Amino acid sequence: MDEYDRRHFIRTSLPGFLGLTMALPGLNAIATRANACNGRLAEKQPINWDAFLEAVEKEASRQHLDDWNEAAYVARASLLCSRLNLKDEHLLKAFKKAHRGLGNKRVDFEPLEKQRDFHVTLLQFEKEEAIPHHNHPEMTGVILCASGKIETKNYDLLPDKMEKDHVLLQETNHDFLKKGVVSSLTSKKRNIHWLQAHETTQLVDIFAPPYNKERIEKSSWFDVDPEPFSEKGNPRIHKAKKR
Repeated sequence: MDEYDRRHFIRTSLPGFLGLTMALPGLNAIATRANACNGRLAEKQPINWDAFLEAVEKEASRQHLDDWNEAAYVARASLLCSRLNLKDEHLLKAFKKAHRGLGNKRVDFEPLEKQRDFHVTLLQFEKEEAIPHHNHPEMTGVILCASGKIETKNYDLLPDKMEKDHVLLQETNHDFLKKGVVSSLTSKKRNIHWLQAHETTQLVDIFAPPYNKERIEKSSWFDVDPEPFSEKGNPRIHKAKKR
């Protein structure tokens, strides 16, 4: 960016000066976004919504490369989520808009962004509302708790063959997410999960690649036996039936 001294502003007309003043927030957002794209933001510096999307887009676009590494991607996307400024104007408007659904007795889904390589959705739960066990076929997911408290469980699908429509799931995570806490899954690890809110909760979900008709058709829901299938002392393995 070019350097400006007092003389430049002294020579600027009043309308021009006012116009520049009004444009500064937008210019700052553009500069922040560009810096994020080029990796020039400080490692722990909070990032606004535009810079966040730019950075996620850059990371998610690597899924088309031969060296795409899902674990490395979700680690980097999780770090970006932990830096996202939850007081960003765009997000505050989305959070407020979602509040209109309070009392409708269902989990609310509010699209925030959809691009070729990823999409971002705001989910809103009221206390005790849950999403049953389900998977995200051929997808990665990063979940940021923006407010509230929610219980989550993740599972790996085991290769052991069972009777028709039955599978074995190994529980790999049992967490309680609070504001600012991030959870993740890949297409192979922790891909099946369950969520239940302990209070009114809002989540920012990022899935890469995004849902399309084929991935929706491949999605499965599971009825999971709450009691472990394995003997005491072994990993928590549960018998489940595909719906």
